[in-house]
Amino acid sequence: MIASERKRGNSDCLGRLALQEALENGADSGELLYLRDFQIKQCQGCLNCLFKGMECKLKDDLYRLLERLNAADLLFLVAPTYVLSIPGSLKLLLDRYLVIHEQGNGQWGRPAISVGIAALPNWFQFQAPLMNLFLLALGFRVVDSYVTYGAGQGEILLEDNLSEILSAVREMCRHPVPPPVKFESQLSSFCPVDHSTLFERIEGNHYRCPVCLTPCEQRPNGFYFRGEDLNNHRWTPARVKDHFDNWILKTGPRFRERVREIYRKKKELGLR
Repeated sequence: MIASERKRGNSDCLGRLALQEALENGADSGELLYLRDFQIKQCQGCLNCLFKGMECKLKDDLYRLLERLNAADLLFLVAPTYVLSIPGSLKLLLDRYLVIHEQGNGQWGRPAISVGIAALPNWFQFQAPLMNLFLLALGFRVVDSYVTYGAGQGEILLEDNLSEILSAVREMCRHPVPPPVKFESQLSSFCPVDHSTLFERIEGNHYRCPVCLTPCEQRPNGFYFRGEDLNNHRWTPARVKDHFDNWILKTGPRFRERVREIYRKKKELGLR
């Protein structure tokens, strides 16, 4: 899927190359999905999809896009970097997570690769974490993640890691059915779940990944992750179900219990 508005730009070039590589290395079929071809509106936070089981009232192309994504055995996601982060169109799609979750096909663990394209080094730090957050939210497993560079159209083709990216696509297509996902304890410079290099400091040398909440310990040569923590990250089916059952779905009754208190406080503060 290409999350760029620019026709025949770097993201488009890389997406077409990846599809070509996939079809030549084991993929029975494939297609280019351009996010710009789907109208995705901003979530209004009405929660009717969650509490009333209703189809989203927004008349756009979300369900049509999700049908295509849910049918995919694997996914190659490429997006440009805008101000250190993902383009707004991809964030709009991620913000519809409640519908995305309800429409999921239950195939957690399908392999995916993400590639963020930045214009220059040191201007991409939030790109890969948010791209991979999107993939995890859709139930994919991030098998590889890259950042590469190209400002002008086609400059991506001159980058040294282009062959490495296409090699990762070939490997993913040769093993389209994911093995059981089980992480081992390991020392790494990035989170093994989502490839994020951003870490939230908790206390002393204890950190955690802000994308998947996996805790880790800083060591001289990287961050040490325990296997049991990696296998219990935020986006596992069990943790997602627990989040819905024991938090999101309980916010409705909790709010109803507090309506009168909220109304009194609004009146006290002069709010209408």
